[in-house]
Amino acid sequence: MKKIVFMLAFATTFTAQANTTQLENNQIEQSYQLKKKGKYAIMVQNKMMLMSSIMTGQEMLKNNPKSTFEIVMIAAAVKDIAEDNELKEMMKKANAAGIKFTSCEFAMNKLGVNKSQYLEFVQTTPNAFIYLFELQEKGFKQIIL
Repeated sequence: MKKIVFMLAFATTFTAQANTTQLENNQIEQSYQLKKKGKYAIMVQNKMMLMSSIMTGQEMLKNNPKSTFEIVMIAAAVKDIAEDNELKEMMKKANAAGIKFTSCEFAMNKLGVNKSQYLEFVQTTPNAFIYLFELQEKGFKQIIL
């Protein structure tokens, strides 16, 4: 009798764990179901967030090539993209994959950065926050890091 109770308890626990794992796997898969022509923008403040955003954008565009993915840079990121050659190489590949880059001119002026220090595909905007509001009005989903 003790063996039967033990076996039933074990079977119930195993089944519950298997169902929980199945549910977690389904939740992860569902989180990647994005619009085929989605519009996404991320505002970043530093090199690490920029690098993470580039990797995210590349993955999203690989799965949804008709989507739009834009990275808006403020604060230290504005200077990083002017001076960091490793970051410039990463940005070149990202741009080739379809990622757009926009830098805040207000931050550029405060940090002593000139547009001539940027790669040719980097756009600028007078105020990144107002620009992000404009993107939002155009239907972009946004994250600020």
